[in-house]
Amino acid sequence: AIGGGSVPGGMDHLVAAMVMEAAGKDALGVKYIPYDAGGKAMAALLSGEIAALSTGFSEAVDLANAGEVKIIGVTSDERVGAAPDAMTMKEQGIDTSFVNWRGFFAAPGLPGDKLAMYQDALAKMYATPEWETVRARNGWVNIHNSGDDFKAFLEGQEKVIGDLMKKLGFL
Repeated sequence: AIGGGSVPGGMDHLVAAMVMEAAGKDALGVKYIPYDAGGKAMAALLSGEIAALSTGFSEAVDLANAGEVKIIGVTSDERVGAAPDAMTMKEQGIDTSFVNWRGFFAAPGLPGDKLAMYQDALAKMYATPEWETVRARNGWVNIHNSGDDFKAFLEGQEKVIGDLMKKLGFL
């Protein structure tokens, strides 16, 4: 059983299924135990209620550095500086990666000059030392896609996640 802080079909479940499938197991065979938030899922891991947890890196890194939990693997393409001993799935022979991303979206019809202003502000934010401090502390991968690049990224994510959700019976 693998726990997570999201509903069945949520990202914690899907990432666990992705990893298992890439490891040659049937994604449908993942026994996923949902918890109402990451904190409750982590408490279940710490108490021994579950043996493994699929969660965001930033939710586990401090406990791992304190020796409370062991990071089995990360789904980033490269090791994360905040926990350099945590191997990637690819290093373990499991050919999968997933980055927990966030996006900024605007309402349809936003004038082009306003869109450009927001895109410029975000690009400048990503270049600040303050962003780097927060990013490094949380072990976040520094990706910034804007405009058509972001749209292409979203289309790729929709295909990969959609195919897995269909296989698991959620779509």
